[in-house]
Formats: sequence, C-alpha cells, structure tokens
Amino acid sequence: QWVGMGEALYESEPVVRAVLDRCDDVMREQRDILLLDVMFGRAGHGDLLDETAWTQPAIYALECALTALWASVGIEPEVVVGHSLGEIAAA
Repeated sequence: QWVGMGEALYESEPVVRAVLDRCDDVMREQRDILLLDVMFGRAGHGDLLDETAWTQPAIYALECALTALWASVGIEPEVVVGHSLGEIAAA
C-alpha cells in the first residue's frame, strides 16, 4: 500500500470512482475521517495508511474497484484466489 494508490484510476475511471465512493460512504458511517482522504493523502491523513485499521479497508476497496473495472470491460475470471484480506475481495 502507498499513499495515492488508485488515485489516477479514481480520477479517470467512473467505475472505479463509483466503487471507491461507495466504500468511502460505508466507512464514513463508522469513522470521522474519510477513507479516500487516507488513501490519497488528503487533509494530512496519508500517514494513517500505515495503520492496519486503514490499510485493510483501503486495499479491499481498491481490489473491489479493480474487479469492477475489469468486469466493465468484459474480463471475467474463471477462478480467483486471494491471500489474507484478498480472499474476501476475491470472493
């Protein structure tokens, strides 16, 4: 993970933006800081990305956004695998 991961896709791909915005909305219900602010280093929150409580939701959100992007262009895997948190996104 790194500050800014997925930001270029967020800015250029509506499908990615929609998924990340939805994840941000869900996280907003639980926390006072926006997930996208942490992911993209906005408002001085980029340092939080090194904390597991933010790292894992950020990686999960990006994995889901990438999966939606691939599906939007017709890529449908026959098999998916994941490790750790990636197992949830793969499912």
